[in-house]
Amino acid sequence: MRSSSAPPFGAAALLFFLSGAGALVVETTWLRWFRPLFGATAPAASATLVAFFAGQALGAAAGARLARRAANPLAGYARLEAAAAAWALAVPALLALGAAAGGSVYDALREWPAALTALRFASALAATLPAAFCFGATLPMLGSALIAEVRGLGVRGAALYGVNTAGAATGAALAAFLLPDWLGVRAGYGVGLALLLLAAAGAALLARRGAAAPGPPPAPKPAASPAGSGPGDRRLAALAGISGFGSFATQVLLVQSFALVLDQSVYAFGVVLVTVLVCLATGALVLAGLESRRRLAPDRVARALLAAAAVGLAAFPALFVSATDGLEILASARPWPGYLWASLGLALGTAGPALLAAAGVLPATFALAARGGGAGPRPGARLGALAAANTAGAIAGALAAPYVLVPGVGLWPAFAVLAALYALASGAVPRASLARVGTVLAVACAALGLARPWELPSVRLEPGERLVALEQGAAGIVAAVQDRGGLRLQTDNHYVLGGTAEQVHEERQGHLPLLLRPGARRVAYLGSATGISAGAVLAHPVEHLAVVEVVPAVASLAADVFRPFNRDVYADPRSSVVLDDARNFLRATQERFDVIVADLFVPWRAGTGSLYTREHFRAARERLLDGGVYCQWLPLYQLSEEEFQIVAATFLDVFPEAGLWRGDFYGRFPIVALVGHAGRPAAAAAIQAAATRLGEAGETDRWVTHPLGLWSLYVGPLAAFGAAAGEVPRNSDDRPRIEYGAARARARRGSEGAFVGIAFQAFAEQLRRIAASQGDPLHPDLSPEARRAGDGGHALQAAGALYVAGRGRESARALAAAAARLPRSLLADAPADDSAAEVWRAE
Repeated sequence: MRSSSAPPFGAAALLFFLSGAGALVVETTWLRWFRPLFGATAPAASATLVAFFAGQALGAAAGARLARRAANPLAGYARLEAAAAAWALAVPALLALGAAAGGSVYDALREWPAALTALRFASALAATLPAAFCFGATLPMLGSALIAEVRGLGVRGAALYGVNTAGAATGAALAAFLLPDWLGVRAGYGVGLALLLLAAAGAALLARRGAAAPGPPPAPKPAASPAGSGPGDRRLAALAGISGFGSFATQVLLVQSFALVLDQSVYAFGVVLVTVLVCLATGALVLAGLESRRRLAPDRVARALLAAAAVGLAAFPALFVSATDGLEILASARPWPGYLWASLGLALGTAGPALLAAAGVLPATFALAARGGGAGPRPGARLGALAAANTAGAIAGALAAPYVLVPGVGLWPAFAVLAALYALASGAVPRASLARVGTVLAVACAALGLARPWELPSVRLEPGERLVALEQGAAGIVAAVQDRGGLRLQTDNHYVLGGTAEQVHEERQGHLPLLLRPGARRVAYLGSATGISAGAVLAHPVEHLAVVEVVPAVASLAADVFRPFNRDVYADPRSSVVLDDARNFLRATQERFDVIVADLFVPWRAGTGSLYTREHFRAARERLLDGGVYCQWLPLYQLSEEEFQIVAATFLDVFPEAGLWRGDFYGRFPIVALVGHAGRPAAAAAIQAAATRLGEAGETDRWVTHPLGLWSLYVGPLAAFGAAAGEVPRNSDDRPRIEYGAARARARRGSEGAFVGIAFQAFAEQLRRIAASQGDPLHPDLSPEARRAGDGGHALQAAGALYVAGRGRESARALAAAAARLPRSLLADAPADDSAAEVWRAE
């Protein structure tokens, strides 16, 4: 015999809060785990959302049916939470099986990116669908336990949704800001599973204490339609679907918008996600409070919310552009943790009004269903049907925004499309009339006419700059911009991927690793960008070059606009273009290479830190042929000393035979290369001969064509750092120290704490001193002239460091010392070389 008493709402709502927090910790971790499968790409984010929402939609629909028949829905809810935790526990193993299966056909499918993405998505969906299904079924099942009558949907249904979403916001904040950094990814995932199990145990305890399901509600009035079959139900389902579409399409567009001023770190993504979830929760809880007083007609509330959402979305682009005018990267303007609070403030101040209005639309459908009455045997079923429609709309929005709206009309006009959609959705509100719908449309049109988002520029240009080419898509805004210095390629307004002004410097990044493996035939270049560095590889006698670029628009513009400067590398018959994440390429391909070159990767960008992990370096070593070379370029101006040491120590674990090389002698913006050898390094004489041949082939960069110039770039064996590296933490998939540490360091210090100038010079001096006393295990056969050239390069580096530190006299003495040690054709009798050091600018 069933008890007629419902469980205490407050206790059950607290459990649902914990469930929401656990689910978002799990989902956010899935996004991280999808990176090895999809790469750190827009499809990875879309796949996570779609896989999660697909399971939730199916679960909500199934839960709506199960809720009608459940004898004890609270016990059923407990079982669903436990099942979700169990299936989530299996996700890592299931993803690993999918990755292994995909790797077996990777090389055959990589020429067809769409087919490869479909295969990966199927793998991700199969791994996560069962857990997501259970998540989706929880709302209708718990609603059936807590809501005795349909008229309670407007208050208790909205409150449950709001409390669960508030938990989700908390979980998103934990997973984005704290857990991976503090505990590690696996332990953080364990926290999410523990929250799910806690919710399951609490619900089971409440059910065991006799708090069973309420009895069936009173019989519906004869005039009422069965659940989900009447025209009113279909209208509410349509409205719920539009709400899901709009909310998640807006979230995707906001991620792209804030990428224009934030630094694209894990914190930046977390800011947008938390903002959206906080607004969704707030909107639901406010609607629940309003409905409890029953003072407002829900159809009027729904129309007002749709009109407000339309106005807010129409106005957002202009508000955002005005609020961020002159602000290039927010991290540069706010120290940590003020950066985080300023980012949240910017998001709430510009997007908050639209998000809050949009957030109330789904709870308004609950209120409309409650006022309509007569829904069927259990209100939980009605709740599940609306949730399923909303989640199905969210799937469509998560796909349409990055792959249809942005490429089709552009970022800012996409907000206008969503504004129009919300206005038109007023026609789905019950008791809609032509006059009422017309009023909402008139308000939206007036807002669009005033804001005119389609007239806002996609790229912010400074005086003297000209937009040459532009592509907008799922990965963001990619532009080729011409200024007095030359042509540059940039993403999202501020990330410069390279340009013609630094052509010689960029080509050096391709030449150096090829010289260290004379006779290399098979080469992979990871992160080709403009193609200038990768194109330099073609100056060597290579037979095959894999050009790997994660952003299709970057490859497209580089192949077109930068063709005169990159040796047409994207079309050269020796090249194969791979549109994929660099890490995923190395893990999945069966190809092996003589040389793999990894370009400069921004360390704090979400996903990029994984390219500095132990796992990635191991994958690279496995893809090297005997005697092969892996070269990882590092932007010292984007790393603190601590982060450099973490990367170097991690690299040394995988490549014990590794050297540190300069890419230049800059004091302010130096780059260096970690060069790992899979076997014995080439003889010094062979390396010098390769440099001579490069000069004879017509290359003019004296630092890589003079047989001694190359050794001026050599800092020393990284093994000399080995003793100190023992106490340095490592960067791994489980402990993403670079991804979090670099983001915090940038926000805390900007470029002030970068490992450049005097600080790096001191490290290089220590490395050379240890190598001099213990011997150089990499190049013991260096001639006295080559060693002297190395000393000259070190002095030239010191001159640059002292120069940017404002110590002019010391810089001049160091420059004289460099001139005394280097061949006259490199320095004393050579023209100034701005591609190598700032110090010449003072000459």
